[in-house]
Amino acid sequence: MGKINWLAIIAAVVAGSLIGFLWYGALFMDKWALANNLVVEGEKVIKNGVEVPANNLSMLWNSLSMVVYAIFMNWLINKTGDKTWQKGATLGAIIGAVNWIGHYVNNSFAHIDGSLALIDGSYSFVLWTVMGAIIGGWRKD
Repeated sequence: MGKINWLAIIAAVVAGSLIGFLWYGALFMDKWALANNLVVEGEKVIKNGVEVPANNLSMLWNSLSMVVYAIFMNWLINKTGDKTWQKGATLGAIIGAVNWIGHYVNNSFAHIDGSLALIDGSYSFVLWTVMGAIIGGWRKD
């Protein structure tokens, strides 16, 4: 696994969560909801005319996945020796771009509006780039 800077892992997880709140909240919430056939009315979320019950489990899974992403990025940076913020960001951008392509292909087969792949894919790109920069640049060794 190599050396782990747990402060960098925590910072990357917090940054990833903030990016998610920004992306799916302030910036693209309405467009993302529309592309997913969701209607938000105050605290209610309606999909295909049926109210979706509130569920915090998704947020828990998101938090756990952020930790896994950060630990994976740390492992990858240790393996490649890319121990600067620039190289970490580049490595993250490559992973994010591959994710973006995956969103596009999956949505194309599901006949989902391309705007969803643009929103989700660009989020992946920014998320992985920022995580890579933080973990690559904040080294203990």
